[in-house]
Amino acid sequence: MVEKLKGVWGRNRRVLSNFFSLSVLQYTTYLVPLITLPYLVRVLGPARYGLVEFARAFSVYFVVFTEYGFSLSATQQISVHRDDPHKVSEIFSAVLVVRLLLLLVSLLFLGLLILGVPKVRAEWPVFVFAFGTVLGQCLFPVWLFQGLERMKQIAVLHVAARILITVSIFVFIRRSSDYLYVPLVQSSGIVLMGVSGLILALRVLPVRFAFPTPAALRHQIVSGWHLFISRVAVTLCTTSNVVILGLLAEDVFVAYYAAGEKIVRAVTDALHIPLSQAVFPHVGKLAARSKAAALNFTRRVARVGSVVALALSAGLYLGAGHLTRLVLGPGFEASVIVVRILSLLPFIVGFNHILGIQIMANFGFQKTLARILAAAGVLNIVVVLALVLPLKHVGVAIASLTTETLIVVAMFVALRKKGLNVFAPSDESSDNHQVVT
Repeated sequence: MVEKLKGVWGRNRRVLSNFFSLSVLQYTTYLVPLITLPYLVRVLGPARYGLVEFARAFSVYFVVFTEYGFSLSATQQISVHRDDPHKVSEIFSAVLVVRLLLLLVSLLFLGLLILGVPKVRAEWPVFVFAFGTVLGQCLFPVWLFQGLERMKQIAVLHVAARILITVSIFVFIRRSSDYLYVPLVQSSGIVLMGVSGLILALRVLPVRFAFPTPAALRHQIVSGWHLFISRVAVTLCTTSNVVILGLLAEDVFVAYYAAGEKIVRAVTDALHIPLSQAVFPHVGKLAARSKAAALNFTRRVARVGSVVALALSAGLYLGAGHLTRLVLGPGFEASVIVVRILSLLPFIVGFNHILGIQIMANFGFQKTLARILAAAGVLNIVVVLALVLPLKHVGVAIASLTTETLIVVAMFVALRKKGLNVFAPSDESSDNHQVVT
């Protein structure tokens, strides 16, 4: 038994190591802000906290735009060519240049938003300061470290930046009128992290920057297109909820929904995103040799992850009232129902990651994945628009849960049509040759 456990550890040591490193990144991304959440909602009050979250939601659009599909497409390419420093450098340089070009486009679009949307123009400094996170995320080459499975190098850097942001919030945000400094502090920490991460990559990794050829730029844009559409669709299912609520309702309702969702998403993403990112390159390598082996591996991951996720969902539902009072304090009683409605997300999103990211993205079904998510994004917008005026934050929560559930169902049906039964054991010796591509 001991020898068997040693064998399992030996085969999956790098995956587990990257999972723990990515968990540190995710915990500091989602859980550390929960330390400041109780402080911010009490100091700023619902209205101004809602405004800050509204501006943050807008910046997420630009983060997704500049990230394009590179978090998966570039990671996969680098994972395949990790033993070829010249090819890795070519991919790195092309991706970085494309992201910087997209950053310039985003900056121009932000200017148009400030000029054209009265609510944005009235508080334009908040939106400009929030845009700093886009620059920082654009420079931070997580995809490079992830593709090379060298996540330890940036885990400490990420933690340091998040701690700096947390301490700065407690130091500089002392009254409601300091709301303007919240996005400034957050952006400054992310920019510092991005610059440091880029310098670290050029110093410790086998990569050098060289101006890419037009063909290399075109290749990266094409290879990331379908994954980019998928990310946009996901954003339509998540961030757009806050944006629509902010445009059609008062800022206090944005605060009720955003604060409750932040609690649930912190728990959900802290489990699934590091696990998904750590497993993704490994599943990609397995799929290149044997789809059956890749399916069996993801099945084992899903079995363990679903048990943990179901326990988290139950805990969120049962403890919603106490958790909301503890984290958000008085004035946010309306967020309790948001937490209860969204409490199923840890369980549902786990299958979303397994079916969509691990299977579809690694098996070459990016077009199908993009179509499913695009349809879900449009459906989410329609449902939110139908429910936001009569039900405000409650309607947005219902729309979010409904959309996430339908995404999982659509993915499962699509894979079955392609000959893949994710939940049935596969014969690794014969592999699955009946997969429809």
